[in-house]
Amino acid sequence: MSRLSKSQVIRRYYLYRATARPNFHYPVYTLFLLFNGLSLPQIGLIATIQSVVVVTGEIPTGYVGDRIGRRNSLAVGGFLMLVSNASYLVATDFVGFTFTFVMLSFGGTFLSGSGSAWLYDTLKEHDDEDEFTYVSGRSRALSRWVQVVTIPVGGVLYSLDRFYPFYAGVLAATLSLVFVLRLPKNRMYDDDYEADADEDDDRLTIVDALPIIRDQLRAPDLRWFVVYIALFSGAIMTMDMWIQPIAQEALRESFGPTLESWGLTEGVILGLLYSSFTLVSAVTSDYASDVEDAFGVRKAMMLVPAAIAVSYLLAGMVAVLAFPMFFVMKGGGALTGPIQNRYINDQVQSVGRATLLSSVAMLRSVAGIPFRVGSGVLAGMFGSIRAVAILGGIFLVGAALLWLFRPPISEDYEASRAATAADADATAED
Repeated sequence: MSRLSKSQVIRRYYLYRATARPNFHYPVYTLFLLFNGLSLPQIGLIATIQSVVVVTGEIPTGYVGDRIGRRNSLAVGGFLMLVSNASYLVATDFVGFTFTFVMLSFGGTFLSGSGSAWLYDTLKEHDDEDEFTYVSGRSRALSRWVQVVTIPVGGVLYSLDRFYPFYAGVLAATLSLVFVLRLPKNRMYDDDYEADADEDDDRLTIVDALPIIRDQLRAPDLRWFVVYIALFSGAIMTMDMWIQPIAQEALRESFGPTLESWGLTEGVILGLLYSSFTLVSAVTSDYASDVEDAFGVRKAMMLVPAAIAVSYLLAGMVAVLAFPMFFVMKGGGALTGPIQNRYINDQVQSVGRATLLSSVAMLRSVAGIPFRVGSGVLAGMFGSIRAVAILGGIFLVGAALLWLFRPPISEDYEASRAATAADADATAED
């Protein structure tokens, strides 16, 4: 383990998360693709290719993370993100932008499992894994606070020059890569660490990878939770792809023309809108550990997704509620992320942690594919806002059946956590 103290390590982690995804291009990348001559079907095809890359890449890159070390895996992902940002500056056609987004998705697979695994094991090495939700939530909040500034700046930069947001993205990706290389390695990957005599080499071999994934995913405490978050990711978080068309339509029918008459272009307006969503995510993510303490993991993972789904139904009935729905979706997603990652990490062993977490991310991506396709069909039949409402209804029905017949989180888990906390308090008093 690094000689750095826990506070030093966490500060470095926060710097990395703050610069990892500033999203200067987030509110305008679709406009940029259309400007370069891509059609909407081509953009949809690129999104499908991204899903395939994620599905096929998650387990191999998770395995690589367990072999080369989680910090090194984050560095590889950061480099691919840098390549993706830079390719925006030279891509001019469908093939070029497909490469851009493939690099983005492939880089993301290196980050998805390794980031959470690195943080959990780092805290565990300091005997402080109970702080995972707090640190993870705080880091997400910090990332969102940065995006509150960078997203509208990206919209303004796009108004000045279409390439400026992507120059800014290259600079931020370079800075993030520097910060990730300053993170310490986990103890089992640190060449300077000498293992105790009774401590085995925990590095995963290719022979071990698939049995570990199979056995841990089949475990009762994890199996139905994975099904639940796959349903949540597919039916609820798929709505993210509909924010721009719903927002654009709502703006054009309401006060969008007035804002444009004030000199606010579509890029600036969308930048401000996305920034406001991100602001809500930043605030709510910072309170993830408080929500977990107040309600417990079980109730939090039951109530927050249900609240998001209800907001979808309400927006489908009253169109003006679409904008509050955006905030509920973004805020609720920011709350559940650290809590669900804490639960998954609690259920798995350190050996193969990144591989298992990447496998869960892969299953979520697989679940998202039919929901993406289905929501597109529903949007064509009923309109995008009603399609979202239908997705909300599907989630509520599916979630109710799961909690009734196959609870994703058992009451025993909460009881064991409470007992552990009580023992820790008693030890502290002694």
